[in-house]
Amino acid sequence: MKRELNQIFKLSARLPGRLLVPILLAAVTCIHLLPNENMLAENRVDPVDTLLVDALKLSNNGNEYQALELYQQILNREPGHYEALWNASLLLTRLGRQQKTGDQVLNYYNRARFVADQCLRHHPDKPRCHYTYGLALAGIVDEIPTSAQRIDYIWKVKEHGEKALESDPDYAPNWHLLGILHSKLSTLSRAEKLGARVLFGRLPEGSTAERAEEYLLKAIELDPNTILFHLDLAQHYQETGQPQNARPHLERALALESSHKFDDLNQEEARERLKAVQ
Repeated sequence: MKRELNQIFKLSARLPGRLLVPILLAAVTCIHLLPNENMLAENRVDPVDTLLVDALKLSNNGNEYQALELYQQILNREPGHYEALWNASLLLTRLGRQQKTGDQVLNYYNRARFVADQCLRHHPDKPRCHYTYGLALAGIVDEIPTSAQRIDYIWKVKEHGEKALESDPDYAPNWHLLGILHSKLSTLSRAEKLGARVLFGRLPEGSTAERAEEYLLKAIELDPNTILFHLDLAQHYQETGQPQNARPHLERALALESSHKFDDLNQEEARERLKAVQ
């Protein structure tokens, strides 16, 4: 701005006096209206913020693969970005549920666990890192055949699920995750329970069908419009011999509006489960 003023003053020296004041006043007014460096910095849009907004929109519209690409772009810029890490892990777990073969499912769940592990390395006290790590492991538990590894992962799901819940008790998915954990523990086979005692001394304590129901109902209380919560509670009722309690939650899962492909998949499963309780 100093350079522009000097040029104007040099030019004004050659002009008649009657023109000098109006020109100087106009020049100063124009320069005053020009944005300075601080103003430009304030108005500059952060590309990472833009990517986050766009990724969230894509994810909410069911475009998980495109959203994942944007989160990866953020992580290429900032490898420890908290929001990008936990959201990417969550999307990978969600995409794992949609795969056609067991190998593909495990591949996505393991990728989700890896990203959640990076989240924990950068943000060991953040609840979403613990939640997404436990969620990925909970998915893996359903896909691995060996009892020893299943029990090991169940212990880890409990550890990270409880840390997430302790830090953020109003986040419904934390209750859902622990509800699924207690449901799995309450329905372990006798062979798995015996193997757990041999390998680890004991199973996590306090896991009963009633406690699983309590946690899953709490998740629904906090967020009654999530299709997955109703589906998983219904599945728990079916696996514990309570088909009469499963039916209303399956019907509710089908009555709720689907907002993305993941909901469609869950409603398809709910439809199949409802046939079994009719």
